[in-house]
Amino acid sequence: MPGLNKIGIDGDALRKPLSGVGQYIYNLCCELDTLLPNTEFFIYTRLSAEEVAIPASRWHLRNESNGLARKLPSFLWMKTFGLALAKKDNLDVFWAGRTIHPGLSAAKEVVITVHDLNHKLVPETMQLATRLSHKLWFDKDVKNATKVFTNSQGTSNRLQEWVGRGADLVIHPGVSANFHPLDEASQASATAALAPLGISAPYLLAVSTLEPRKNMSVLIDAFVQLKHQGAIAQHQLVLVGARGWQNNELAEKIEANKQFGIVLPGYVADELIPSIYAMADILIMPSKYEGFGMPVVEARAVKTPVIISDVAELIEASAGEATIIKAEVDALQQAILAVLDTPEANLPIQTRPANWHDSAQILTTGLVTTTFDRE
Repeated sequence: MPGLNKIGIDGDALRKPLSGVGQYIYNLCCELDTLLPNTEFFIYTRLSAEEVAIPASRWHLRNESNGLARKLPSFLWMKTFGLALAKKDNLDVFWAGRTIHPGLSAAKEVVITVHDLNHKLVPETMQLATRLSHKLWFDKDVKNATKVFTNSQGTSNRLQEWVGRGADLVIHPGVSANFHPLDEASQASATAALAPLGISAPYLLAVSTLEPRKNMSVLIDAFVQLKHQGAIAQHQLVLVGARGWQNNELAEKIEANKQFGIVLPGYVADELIPSIYAMADILIMPSKYEGFGMPVVEARAVKTPVIISDVAELIEASAGEATIIKAEVDALQQAILAVLDTPEANLPIQTRPANWHDSAQILTTGLVTTTFDRE
């Protein structure tokens, strides 16, 4: 495509296992590979090839060969060694999928995606290096980027409020085709596939990194209290996600209450994730704050009821198809019982959420118009 011959991206976003942001970037990149067959793609990262989820074999990996440089904090490396590597490739566009970009000299145009404003709203929940990097560079990089994309209108609104610049485009996460309701035969297969992970229906589900912003302590307290009341005697609580950070107290609480049916399955293969959603009685997200809420969209796609905290971005992700609560133990207990009592009244029934191809087409439009505007 004229004017869009070379695109570079921040490869640390593709670190395995993929985080929520990583899933967002990876799935969009896979679609970009199809939508832009004549474009060269370059990945810049401190990481080895084995540590990176590369979207397609034709993508060029530009990774760090210096052992000492590989130990630098991610964003500091990107702004120094990553910038030097990018400048050699004469890029048309650099897409900074984690917001902080290497510098305007990295490409003819630099576009960024903002996923959340954790460092402004809940800084205490972040890892130190990430918090410091955002304090140093976030505002400036948002203001000087050629274009700004966000994953939700809520994030765009907060960005306008806090930094004075909203999104040029909102690009919602998509849902892969393998997220769909299960028929009876598929449910039997899913039951057998999930058993080795210690997961058996009925169960409540949370999909998130175990870190303070996710507010898992409220969910565990609500679950354990319902167990003591004998209200959900047969249910497990399945917590899918990375172990996270700043969570020693949470880990102790989980360990102390495992006898009530709390299951941490550890690493879960991607092909099993849709089944975990589809077999759950409820997906629960009691987060203090989210930039969007991909698990909400994925649960909607498989027709699993959803309970969320009253965070604007989660409400946006739910599209009116969730039970919304204050993230408090009593409110969550009541919501769980209400949904379990009348599950058919809480099933997501509206149109299927957007797929990744649709979202990537919006991204492609943003990238192409960036280069055309320049020309």
